[in-house]
Amino acid sequence: MKTINKILLPLLSVFLLFGACQKEIIKDIDFSKYNDDAPETNTELDKWLTSTFLDEYNIKVVYRYNRYYHDVERNVTPPKLEAVKPTMESVLNGYLLPYRKVAGEEFIKKMAPKEWILFGSVSIASDGTAYAGTASAGRRVNLYGINNYSEHGALSVIHHEFVHILNQLVSIPTDFQIISKQDYKATWSSTPADTAKKYGFVSSYASGSYTEDYAETASSLLVNGQAWYDSYANESSTYGKQNLKLKEQNVVKYYNMDLKVDFRELQMEIQKYMRNKLDPQSLRFSPYLESVYKTMNINLNSSIYAKYNISSKFKNAYDIMRQAVLDYSTSAKYNLDYMQLRFEAEDKVTVRLAFTAAAGGTQYFADYSFAHTLDKQTGKIKFSKVDQAGTTGTFANANMFMSGFSSSILPYLEETTFEADWIRIDVDGADFNNLAGFYEESNSSNYFYGVIGQTL
Repeated sequence: MKTINKILLPLLSVFLLFGACQKEIIKDIDFSKYNDDAPETNTELDKWLTSTFLDEYNIKVVYRYNRYYHDVERNVTPPKLEAVKPTMESVLNGYLLPYRKVAGEEFIKKMAPKEWILFGSVSIASDGTAYAGTASAGRRVNLYGINNYSEHGALSVIHHEFVHILNQLVSIPTDFQIISKQDYKATWSSTPADTAKKYGFVSSYASGSYTEDYAETASSLLVNGQAWYDSYANESSTYGKQNLKLKEQNVVKYYNMDLKVDFRELQMEIQKYMRNKLDPQSLRFSPYLESVYKTMNINLNSSIYAKYNISSKFKNAYDIMRQAVLDYSTSAKYNLDYMQLRFEAEDKVTVRLAFTAAAGGTQYFADYSFAHTLDKQTGKIKFSKVDQAGTTGTFANANMFMSGFSSSILPYLEETTFEADWIRIDVDGADFNNLAGFYEESNSSNYFYGVIGQTL
């Protein structure tokens, strides 16, 4: 089951008492007058649901209220008709189609639950907790609360419940259960979010049992994205981060080995849909620059640049710098190994050149000090050269190539306002969360990118 949050509601009980003589009155009532959703089955919505889900995936979508489909002790309202199609479009575009593309048509048609039951309100438990979804018997998913539809929230519930379906068909690896075995508490609703994070859970609900922990972990990685997950882990305790990363490894292995589904490719397809359709701030690169991602390595000899290309303007500046390094010493013939941007503080970045003599041996660094301004909402970033942060060591080495640097990399960075972003082309799943860069604000054909890292 998937819980959005804990909602405490006052309970109102209404008792209706009827005498035996009223049976005849009830028999004469036309209940269609009291049901806004008459049981028609050939509306435009029904036709779309049939052609899109029943005909294609053998999935039955039930949106007309039927108490049979939820716990009888709970009162749940029917969905608004206008909420049905957007919800099921999320199911299609953010769940079925990504799985179909990555795992294959046979996989998703076989594994997808065959009944999707929609309800307007959340399902309230006796303790006041509100359930937004349930999964049962490897076959049925109930989605609650669609009258307050949010696509990001809906996809979190959808993927959480499908993970339950997968776990009912292919068991959770036993080694997952022991990661947080001593920290699970059935009374999860009394666990504050900060405490859950401290102990390595992505939500309070995840701390209730290993089955919910598994579904929450996988759903968070798929829907919230890798950058969000890493940021969350970094904000945890040492113990919590260790457990969160162990759980991530377990989930990835489960998909890759047990389900034969490339998890990184699947994560990429879901993230691409969400970035293109929803563009939430939490999925952009700029909020995580400096806080999570602290380095960017650029080496134009790397195969990624043959694979994904690089802008000619940056290549020209890089090649001039590479030649300046080579020309510095006719005997050493230094080679430019790579260029690295090191985001060391909110307004400070060091541009590092790594170089090695042609004969090999020790690798040296030349560091150039820059300031930068970054708008994390828009991603706009501006670089400006400042006085060197030091006069010895790596900062002194910078003087060796200052002339070449001043005619290549320095003006390239200083003269342009960039936008920090994930790489803006289709890439392999393995590269998707590892490549980001900077695009000229008014000319996206001018850009540079590299492999991002989380430690200086």
